Amino acid sequence: MNLLNRFETLFAWVTGVIAMAFLLFLMVGTSSDVASRFFLGNSIPGVFEMAELAMVVCVMFGLGWAQQGRKHIRVTLLVDRLPPRARAGLEAFAWIATAILLMLIAAPATQEAYHSTLDREFRWGVVRMPVWWVKIIVALGLWLASLQMLKCAVEALAGGGRMNTGRPTEQQDVPHA
Repeated sequence: MNLLNRFETLFAWVTGVIAMAFLLFLMVGTSSDVASRFFLGNSIPGVFEMAELAMVVCVMFGLGWAQQGRKHIRVTLLVDRLPPRARAGLEAFAWIATAILLMLIAAPATQEAYHSTLDREFRWGVVRMPVWWVKIIVALGLWLASLQMLKCAVEALAGGGRMNTGRPTEQQDVPHA
């Protein structure tokens, strides 16, 4: 499991850096486009189209990074009151259900990415923008997220329901105000 954790950390870091690079493009590109419209009266060709695709990359590659650090929003009001074994079972069930849902979405996304790649699909805007590579990222992101959810299910069962929720547990020292 240690090797798997290292791989997950590395992969989440790499995809997180890629997501941040696309986010940087969104910030700089959109700001430059707005400035160009204001000062020159014209937008920068292709920035709007690329911004659409960059948002998809940010979301799909940001998912793994957020999940690896357990940064997604979770409501644990009822689950926290359960005994550890019941909590572990419920958390494992939730992770498995999420993995199945992601796989059900990933399968047609993969088919769409395959056909889009064969056709070298693009969309017209101010410039002709290829979209096939983003569809590959969506499919890949969904498959990787489903694997990550399965790993979380195993961790929930192995850890007896002590998943890192971002809050201190009874065993940790909690500073008092």
